[in-house]
Amino acid sequence: MDKNNMNEKKFFANETYKELYLKSELPEPPVFADSIAVGFNDWLSQFAELSGLIEDLNSVFDVADSRLILDLASYMISRESAVMQHFPAWAREHMIFSEEIRNDTQIGKFLKNDVTVSKINLFRDLWFKRNIGEGKIYLCYDSTNVNCQARGVSIVQMGYAKDDDTLPQVNTDYVVRQQDGLPLTYLHSPGSVTDIAQAQEMIDFINKGKKLTGKELNICMICDRGYISEKNVRMMDNFGISYLLMLRTNFCLYRDLTDETIDQIKTYKNELNCDEGEELYGITRECTLYENGPECYAQIIWSNNKYLSNRREIGRIIEAERRRIEKFIEENKGNFINEKDVPKFPCYFKLKTEQGTPQKEERQKRGRGNSTKTVEIPTLRILGYDDIESEINREYQKGGIIILVTKDKLTVQETINEYNKRDCVEKVFEALKSHMGMDKIGVATENAMHGKGFIWFVASIIHASLFIGTKSLRTSDKKRYTVPAMVDQLEAIKADKDLKTGKYKRRYKITKIQNNILKQWKIDENHIDDRIKLLG
Repeated sequence: MDKNNMNEKKFFANETYKELYLKSELPEPPVFADSIAVGFNDWLSQFAELSGLIEDLNSVFDVADSRLILDLASYMISRESAVMQHFPAWAREHMIFSEEIRNDTQIGKFLKNDVTVSKINLFRDLWFKRNIGEGKIYLCYDSTNVNCQARGVSIVQMGYAKDDDTLPQVNTDYVVRQQDGLPLTYLHSPGSVTDIAQAQEMIDFINKGKKLTGKELNICMICDRGYISEKNVRMMDNFGISYLLMLRTNFCLYRDLTDETIDQIKTYKNELNCDEGEELYGITRECTLYENGPECYAQIIWSNNKYLSNRREIGRIIEAERRRIEKFIEENKGNFINEKDVPKFPCYFKLKTEQGTPQKEERQKRGRGNSTKTVEIPTLRILGYDDIESEINREYQKGGIIILVTKDKLTVQETINEYNKRDCVEKVFEALKSHMGMDKIGVATENAMHGKGFIWFVASIIHASLFIGTKSLRTSDKKRYTVPAMVDQLEAIKADKDLKTGKYKRRYKITKIQNNILKQWKIDENHIDDRIKLLG
């Protein structure tokens, strides 16, 4: 109260009053935080423009949808997660391409209804055509699978799971440009479909994509042994697509070439240049992969590393055959048996036998009538067996054999060099599962699965391109210039809001590491500041 005028009852708020009653007067929180990460968004906007990614997206989707696709791909890379419930919280603290923050329900509807298979296929055509290149092109092809617990989705089926074989799965195939590791296209297929069957659709896509370019392209597909079949090889031959394939060990051609070359491959004339600690030998043989097929070249390679890794398994196989022959001998001990009843045993065991009296057997003659003829069947008694040491040693040596088949006439060394580069597609799968959340699909419908798979594909393009563009930086520092480390560095570039003016301003100067990354795309401080002006 005013002590000078006791009749006027007025109250003057003290600090306690303000603390208790003025909280309701605080402003509502803004849509975007007062401090926003801007560096990764600025880099992505520049990359998407220079690479044509945004142009291809805008050719298929409307502008708002294209922006949301980039935001979702950014979120996957930044958060290393594909759980969309957390996207709104992430977007509040990051500069995004969209004009508003979508919640997880809106994102779910978008993936289900707006990212259709037809739009995905159109984008795949555009991106493949833009980035396939010219001249001799090596494409690395491989597949992976992801477990999914969604029920009632036709594409989620039981198959040959690499992680958990008790759960159904979805198969995902990728084709990656070998020269730098850029993803060019992808496919989803039901989990029960085999690699051999799915490869036919990918081969057909590459043939159509080759025609879309209107160029004379010399494409070579590099695949592992899981994709070889006569039909697939015929398709590639008919489409004029070259190949570099690894033969499966159960192929007759593999066994024939191995038997033919195992005794002569390890000579100084056949020794190859290789990394320290590796021992490689190689021989080239002409061959065909199917009857009346075109000539191709088998590169038979003996690897000491493969020999050592397979030696124990080969020993187990030999011991299993030994137990089989010993069991047969024990079951027929002292008995004379028909020669035709003796199973076929490996060549590295030699049976010791005693000839017996032939048994006579009546057999029906061929042709008209019911006449028969008497046939004598040799009999023998098995006394034991001997190891053929030279053959056992050959069997162990065969464990070191790898056979690569090429349509192009390359040397063994050139073939090995090209095939070894196929790990670029495995690196894409590793990044998708470890750094973009693809180890769990997390959808309830097939349409949403295709939509989310497309976001992963766009994210894989962005992830690979950041890695490709900073290759020179890793020659001196591999630790600081991994993709996760670079994303962290770029996201450390923040803009703070001036509460008086409502404008955002960069907080700190650009560090040396951040500058090293950004200058690969000709981005400087002015470029970032111009991007920040778009915030308000």
